[in-house]
Amino acid sequence: MSRQHWESDEGFEIPLTPLIDIVFILIIFFLVATTFYTEERDIEVKLAEGTEGELIAQENEAFVVNIRGTGVLVVRNQMVTEDELTEMLRTLARQANPKVEIRGDTTANHGGVMKVINLCKRHGIGNLSLTQRIVKESP
Repeated sequence: MSRQHWESDEGFEIPLTPLIDIVFILIIFFLVATTFYTEERDIEVKLAEGTEGELIAQENEAFVVNIRGTGVLVVRNQMVTEDELTEMLRTLARQANPKVEIRGDTTANHGGVMKVINLCKRHGIGNLSLTQRIVKESP
């Protein structure tokens, strides 16, 4: 073979379309994974709406208790009994400055929300917050 065969003008091109597709898929994956990780939500809990109040910064150290409309307690995406919640709060109370965020459904029984508040107070946790969804009033 002659030397000219190896020195041809044909260039090697990298196909960019599959590379761009993979980059976009990775970006979407990380956006979705980050969004689900940042805030603990129970999709079955519809928060009460309010027009007054302040937006609070998301705090990763807050212990979140979700109360569904049926009275089911959900912590860290797991349904728990009142006894299991009591044990979790007992453990949490040993930490320095524990914070509990209570997310009650709009149809949840007031007594269920008060049970969680009383359990927190019984274990010496006074830093509580009730979460609402803030909506803007229409003029």
